[in-house]
Amino acid sequence: MIGWLRRRQLSRRADELMPDQAEFDALCNANACLARLDLEERARLRRLAAMILASKEFHGAGGLQPEWEHCLPVAVHAALPVLNTGLEVYRQFRTFILYEDEFESEFEEYDDAGVVHRGRDRRAGEAWHRGPIVLSLADVAQSGLGDGYHVVVHELAHQIDQLTGDADGCPPLPAGMDLAHWASSFTAAFETLQQQIAAGMEPDIDPYATESPAEFFAVASEFFFDVPELLFAAQPDIYHLLTRLYRQDPLTRTRRSGAFTR
Repeated sequence: MIGWLRRRQLSRRADELMPDQAEFDALCNANACLARLDLEERARLRRLAAMILASKEFHGAGGLQPEWEHCLPVAVHAALPVLNTGLEVYRQFRTFILYEDEFESEFEEYDDAGVVHRGRDRRAGEAWHRGPIVLSLADVAQSGLGDGYHVVVHELAHQIDQLTGDADGCPPLPAGMDLAHWASSFTAAFETLQQQIAAGMEPDIDPYATESPAEFFAVASEFFFDVPELLFAAQPDIYHLLTRLYRQDPLTRTRRSGAFTR
């Protein structure tokens, strides 16, 4: 009974926060990644964005006071990976923390000798385990423009990955997907990219993907949604695995829109 009441309250709140159709369409039309969605997909995206606005908290940092125009693009982009799966995979976090631009963050990492290195660096986004998603709004504005960069997808891929524990590039898989095939395919693709970098070759995708299997999964997810034709050409097995994970086929949208022909 309580769960039903909460869902009803959330649905009512989402109705109140439903983006204006003209405002929503303008946002989608100005973004290469979203412009490819058909009318039915856009309707689902709009509803999911409203559900995200209703169910998540949006806080500013670094002096930013979040307004509607800051929160709406984040919610719309966040709705894309779950367009056909629903919001359950976002259950581990409740909050988006928004900076106006890149922000400083502390890091801790181990080198090959096991020595711990600590410091601070500047970041466009961050996904805390069972914690908030931290985003630079300047980078949100540069996401999904057709160059393989999408900070919102990247950080949410980490959150999905962490549903099984630590981020390791192996998120929970839908029924019928083989974990061994996923692991072997992603390991092979990760090693191929490392070899390309070591040989001085132009990498198939963003070389940041070689940082770890978790980063490879997140970067591959960015390319999957933003430039699916490039991921398909470089790593067709990875592309097909992501179509099953996200239950979407962005390449079909690209071909339908005329943006890509084989």
